[in-house]
Amino acid sequence: MGKIFRLALAIITGVVISSTTMLWTEAEGQEVLRYSSSAQVHEVLLEDTLQAFTKETGIKVDLFVCSSSAATYRLFNGVCDVASTAERLEASGVDYGYVETFLCKIPLVVVANVETHLKSITEKQLQDVFTGHLANWKYLGDSDKEMVAVVPGKNTAAFKNFTHLAIRSYDIKYDFMTYHSTMILEAIRRIPWSISFIGAGAPTNNAAIRILRVNGYAPTDKEYPYIQTLSFVTRGEPAGAVKKFIDFAKSKTNLERLKAKGAIILEN
Repeated sequence: MGKIFRLALAIITGVVISSTTMLWTEAEGQEVLRYSSSAQVHEVLLEDTLQAFTKETGIKVDLFVCSSSAATYRLFNGVCDVASTAERLEASGVDYGYVETFLCKIPLVVVANVETHLKSITEKQLQDVFTGHLANWKYLGDSDKEMVAVVPGKNTAAFKNFTHLAIRSYDIKYDFMTYHSTMILEAIRRIPWSISFIGAGAPTNNAAIRILRVNGYAPTDKEYPYIQTLSFVTRGEPAGAVKKFIDFAKSKTNLERLKAKGAIILEN
């Protein structure tokens, strides 16, 4: 199957699985918290967490899922009360009174279609793959198959963080780009001999997806090189419903659940 056909299939798949907005209807007279969530953060703070928060506090959550940059942009423009992001808040945001509250850290995981037999890749090899200098699996000791480099959208935190942590000063080269970072797994599952990266909170326990070690280290090892920080951003210090929501997300019970999903819990 040619690369163009595979990419066309992935594009169709992306359209089918695309779902960028999830909105809960406001009940009359019920307090509502407007929450814009990074797609990566949403993978660890799923709807069941938000529903549990509503059940405990009576506060309804009006949820919008988008990229990290879009989430903070919505906060800056008064569209939401709190944003979550996989990017660090810039100094200009701090200057304007916005506050960053850390939730946890998650590895940025390298994933490949299960047809590859590779179990580990080096940082240098990853640079070569995503800068266009390595385009066949045989150069990694695998089968003589054309490699398909898949990346999330350029505005996603996953793309920016991977560029900073893994590619550094080079420009990323790719064969196919998904709209959301969380669409990566579906693309990898469907495209033979593909390779990409995604936040560890996503459900990577799929038989069609292989997680690659980096420099011999698994994402759960403390020496693993690619780590992202997930956080909430608010206008000023969290207060009222926003503080209740963040406190709930950072509660011992919820952090234990995040840890089970591969998150690294930050020390207070």
